[in-house]
Amino acid sequence: MTTGLTKAEVNSRFYNTVGGEILFETEAQSFLHPLAMARLIAAYSNASGKRDLKILEIGANNCIFATSLLKLLTQLRVHNEAMVSKVEYFAVEYARRSLEAALLEHAESGFDKVMPGPAESPLVGSLTRIGPPQLALHLVHAEANQFVAGGVGGYDVVILNELLDDLPCRAFYCDAAGVKRELHPRAEPDGERWRITIGAGEVEDESLADMPPNTLTATSAESRSVVRGASALLESGGMLLVHDYGFVERYTELAKYEPVPPVPEFVSVDFPDAGTQPFPRSFFRIFGNKEANVVQITTDVNFAELADELSGDGRVIILPHGNAKLATRRSDEEGYVRKGDGIFLGEFGALEAGDDLPALLARLDAEQETLRESFVSEFLPGGASLYADFLFVKD
Repeated sequence: MTTGLTKAEVNSRFYNTVGGEILFETEAQSFLHPLAMARLIAAYSNASGKRDLKILEIGANNCIFATSLLKLLTQLRVHNEAMVSKVEYFAVEYARRSLEAALLEHAESGFDKVMPGPAESPLVGSLTRIGPPQLALHLVHAEANQFVAGGVGGYDVVILNELLDDLPCRAFYCDAAGVKRELHPRAEPDGERWRITIGAGEVEDESLADMPPNTLTATSAESRSVVRGASALLESGGMLLVHDYGFVERYTELAKYEPVPPVPEFVSVDFPDAGTQPFPRSFFRIFGNKEANVVQITTDVNFAELADELSGDGRVIILPHGNAKLATRRSDEEGYVRKGDGIFLGEFGALEAGDDLPALLARLDAEQETLRESFVSEFLPGGASLYADFLFVKD
């Protein structure tokens, strides 16, 4: 009999316990990621002629990314690099406490008016500024799929920052003998400690008939639903950005997940006895908050199935985020972020007013496979997960 909490149950408990108090930082909270997005959005506005923008972020956490992006767009407007007149930004988050903390934290960070929402309403509150550009930041408490299913639409940009790796998924691997197994993570609290058990049972699934030996794959109905729903909310020409860890091919090498992963000191992990066969010990990444005695389980995102989900609806470009490349440079050197780098942070972070965005997107579309292979060869020789940006531009 299977016991313990599933990935979805563990993560729900985690965010609803420590929402607003999360101690680890994500890339979305750094400077370069919102800068690259701000310049990309400014280029989109300049190229399309749209002056009033509507932006949606799902998985907004404590709204650090949202407020950073709005500040950067304001600076670009002040310096006449972005002809944006109005931005309406919807920050959607599953953990209500994160939004409540954000409302208090950002009340005096450049907004003119702070309006709490009705008690128990999905709208936790709104922050506005006269401008230019005129800004409205709406903090919305909602589950991702429920929001996109009931959303009105008309968005120019939708952003998913490290959201999909948290969602439920099914993971499969095929050993050297061609035997296919499904992985089953379960978590059980044990006093002040947690025990994670990774089970693996043989599976017969026609969809895996062509799965090669020594490979791994994953699928998430919830992730596909979020991406499909988000794309439906976009205006023609609008952009969806999925920022996460993942793999681009349908089946990825099992070897990259063999090493035993680091885990919090109050967590123990049990794996099945695989004998001499390879086993994906590090596919499930485990984090935790010892003070609150909660854990979080994340996994890589299958970018290939997301691309399939949006096939025929627009252009998909998947680029390495690029932290590893930038780490080889001094942050104060000229050209730290460069055009032609083949990474998201460089190609979009170095955009300037007057640059031809459609031409850049066409080039990156044509070169993306080569750019990814070059980055992996130089910076991920061991085949680790690709920290990437999945950009979809709707037809």
